[in-house]
Amino acid sequence: MAELHKTETNRGGRPRVTDKTAIAAVGLRLFAERGFDSVTMADIADACGIGRSTLLRYFAAKADILWDRSADEVAALAEKLRAAPTSADPVGVLCVELPAMLGYLDSELDLLRTQVRIIAESSNGWPLGSTRFSSWESVVTLFITSRTDHRPGDLFTQLLTQSLFNAGWTALTVWAESDEQRPDRLLQEAFGLVRGGFTST
Repeated sequence: MAELHKTETNRGGRPRVTDKTAIAAVGLRLFAERGFDSVTMADIADACGIGRSTLLRYFAAKADILWDRSADEVAALAEKLRAAPTSADPVGVLCVELPAMLGYLDSELDLLRTQVRIIAESSNGWPLGSTRFSSWESVVTLFITSRTDHRPGDLFTQLLTQSLFNAGWTALTVWAESDEQRPDRLLQEAFGLVRGGFTST
């Protein structure tokens, strides 16, 4: 997420937000202040100084604001995985590319932290993001099955896919409640555990 950076002024003199990422930032801040379930699309449009119909051209529902960027991230991940050398270890590739996919600019981290907290705390956060996870899961599953002898329904494929997702999400939720500025260290540690296995030491 980026900081608010593009505004215009409507005829009444009220500043209005007209950039998609900036609109998402306004929505996330409202979710954090009032709770996801208490905020309406009309509230977000009003806070942005735009009409509800204008808001709907950017986002069809609140869930699209909460999960903003997920589609772009999945598309970028798919491209990276397609470009990975065929000789490379598939698990190693995933454990490198997945945390890289979650690399954010310093200016985006406050909103990322807010986004993670809202999803973790909202009863509707995960159900509303199920289609986003399905897209991510499809990309990872395709890569695993195209680079190994495993099929989509195999235990290996399903367990690895779930483990990778949980590693990334757990690292982000731990980071969101910590004092660390960036999530990079925790992401690297989480995916390192998936790649190297767990020990009690």
